Amino acid sequence: MDRLADVGPADRDGAARRVNARAIVVGAGWSGLAAAIALADAGADVTLLDAAPQAGGRARRVEVALGDRRYALDNGQHLLIGAYAQTLKLILRLGIDPKRAFERVPFTLRYPDGFALRAARWPAPLHLAAALLRARGCSGAERLALATWVASMQRARWRIEPDRPAVELFRGHPVRLVDRVWQPLCVAALNVRLHEASAATFLAVLRDSLGADAAASDLLLPRGDLSGLLPDAAVDALEVGATVRLRTPVVGLRRRAQGGWSVETRSAPLVADAVVLALPPTRAADLLASIDGDPCADAVALLRGVEIAPIATVYLRYAPQMRLPYPVYALREDPARERYGQWAFDRGALDPNCAGVLAVVISADGPHLARDRDAVAAAVARQLTADLRLPAPLAAAMLVEKRATIVPAPGVQRPSARLAAPGLYVAGDAAASPYPSTIEGSVRAGLTAADALCADFGLSSSSAR
Repeated sequence: MDRLADVGPADRDGAARRVNARAIVVGAGWSGLAAAIALADAGADVTLLDAAPQAGGRARRVEVALGDRRYALDNGQHLLIGAYAQTLKLILRLGIDPKRAFERVPFTLRYPDGFALRAARWPAPLHLAAALLRARGCSGAERLALATWVASMQRARWRIEPDRPAVELFRGHPVRLVDRVWQPLCVAALNVRLHEASAATFLAVLRDSLGADAAASDLLLPRGDLSGLLPDAAVDALEVGATVRLRTPVVGLRRRAQGGWSVETRSAPLVADAVVLALPPTRAADLLASIDGDPCADAVALLRGVEIAPIATVYLRYAPQMRLPYPVYALREDPARERYGQWAFDRGALDPNCAGVLAVVISADGPHLARDRDAVAAAVARQLTADLRLPAPLAAAMLVEKRATIVPAPGVQRPSARLAAPGLYVAGDAAASPYPSTIEGSVRAGLTAADALCADFGLSSSSAR
């Protein structure tokens, strides 16, 4: 256990003492998996720990009972886009062909009543211009307002200082466009509404998707469950040369007199030269606060101040032959009228094992969380009947991720990946990032933490971006 006690961060002149550092990654969500793969590729001796029985964190497979059948679905419906460069790179690294894993379609925002924006398969910025000019259900004045706003953001390079609530980006904008375009995109990407969201974060998402090349704005619809997309393959890869220990809660951290860290579990402590906490903010704060002497007090204070937002997903089962005309629809949200659904996904259009199953997403906080789940599912079913002319479902179930994402409020602060205590790093939602709590944001945070660790211990990072 002490064979690497002399390993430490690189000396000030950059010369590392040794290169086979033992790294423990706490948290097997997508960020922890990305960090662990990058560190293993760089030559570190990696151990991945998670309290859960399976990897994947908030983007993983779950079995959902819908009537007399059980389906392999997700703990929350996710949508990826072409701008997720690091996620796609990691998927390729694990031997998964994105062309097989995803149905790739141009950016489309379509409502059941015919309102629609659809990017063309043309070079940027013509793809976006075509979407604006061919927008269905928009007046000429609304098309002009959309084009004018996008052009103004392009001139500003999709930046705004100082940060402010995202709703202020749309002062004077046609109300219908805010309700039909910007509010749904903000809720989908940031999991909060415009008045709560950081304008800078929302613009960063728009810059790297709609404001980038045509492929970056494509929608990537997974053909199967999310565990099969990355976590399963990542665990298989790590089990060849690294150590994966699930069902292993970490209860504390302790600095060792010989150098490095003792990671306290419920069974026995594990020795590490470096530790990456790829955890939600509150959980990371609890572990950092357990260290004697409180060396990460500033980071703990920042993490304690981060708010969390939920995501609910309602799964509805219909007859197997049921298909929506398109695989994804935006829905008109109106909680006062029990219209809770925001997006509807036809799972059967992508995965034949889920024929007849729809997933309806309800992002952010709202009155639905105070209601009985069966009542919310019934309300969503009525919403689909009204909007898409569907019959009553055969069965329905509602899942809630209470701590799905952070609230990316204006000016929210989180610690950088490299903490004040040598050999400690944070990733996932606990780490500072210009991106919201998306899959891509998680993967990038994991790679950033791995890069910092590699630099400190003289390892050659393979995740250079």
